[in-house]
Amino acid sequence: MFPAKLTSMRNLSRVLAATAALLFHFPAAAVAQAFPVVGTRAAGMGGAFVGVADDATAIYWNPGGVAAGSYFSLVLDGGTGKVAPDASTRGSDGSSYFLGLSMPALGLGYYRLQAATVSPGSLLLSAESAGSTRNLSAVDELRLDTLITHHAGITLVQSLFSGVSLGTTLKVVRGIAASRGVLAADAREALRTDTSELLGRARNTFDLDIGLMAAGGPLKVGLTVRNVREPRFEAAGTDGELPLERQARAGLSYAVTPNWMAAADFDLLRTRDVFGERRDIAAGVEGRLGTRASVRTGVSINTADDAQIPGSARQAYSLGASYAVKASVYVDGHVTGGNDRAGHQWGLAARFVY
Repeated sequence: MFPAKLTSMRNLSRVLAATAALLFHFPAAAVAQAFPVVGTRAAGMGGAFVGVADDATAIYWNPGGVAAGSYFSLVLDGGTGKVAPDASTRGSDGSSYFLGLSMPALGLGYYRLQAATVSPGSLLLSAESAGSTRNLSAVDELRLDTLITHHAGITLVQSLFSGVSLGTTLKVVRGIAASRGVLAADAREALRTDTSELLGRARNTFDLDIGLMAAGGPLKVGLTVRNVREPRFEAAGTDGELPLERQARAGLSYAVTPNWMAAADFDLLRTRDVFGERRDIAAGVEGRLGTRASVRTGVSINTADDAQIPGSARQAYSLGASYAVKASVYVDGHVTGGNDRAGHQWGLAARFVY
């Protein structure tokens, strides 16, 4: 038995080495979004979920986790968040909706991400927009970018050898992007701008996510690369593009007892958001209280302060809970808060896990 385990570990090390070589062959993104926290359960653990990924949200978090997850899982999830420090000219808000189901070796999912960001600077506006602000100075303007993406895909999982699976989510992405200059005193005011009349430019494209999960006893180790093809969407109102930058994250989880689990994640690529450079680490715990209730908590910290933007560090703290309405039917909730760069988030979900 021991030689077999040793051979399995050697094979796993080769797979991890090959995946790491492929990952770091990718160039780091010049401008990127932080790894989004989609899924109420994952958010309640501070975003430490790549090494957990044992329900239908594995389609998003780590496609390789589908093989080691529940026999059948159905998740309906929604969340929203906002970051707008006092008197700051930088801020963002967004929302996510997720619907997915998974079985061993197969997953189907749809999710919608909506984001709006505000940053200093003006745009070269279209003639129509310029006409409405022609008597105003460009220095009075902030830049408002909006991006809505719809992702619909299928997740396929292949077992490489005992305890190790590789998953790929193949997806069609429809993006609608727009940019405009707005006259506002700060980001909070700019984010209240009515964008319903700002029609974005839609584009359909193909993309994929790749995930690797290795499970042995109480320990699970995961690796995810998202937005492999880095789709870009031309923004109405300007000649620029808004991207979905490539993201990579590794994570692990450990079942301390049958009812309690600890997890940790860390970004492998340095990225950028509206507040500057990002490289997050996250840690969380989840445990069962009795037969119906579960609780979770977590923390996420940006380890890459941007010297050009003072106070760009982000520290977010999360609390979450689940209640079993019926056997295998759960209602989840979470709230997240922290310093000025963390803002606040909340989410609700319904899960059926068998």
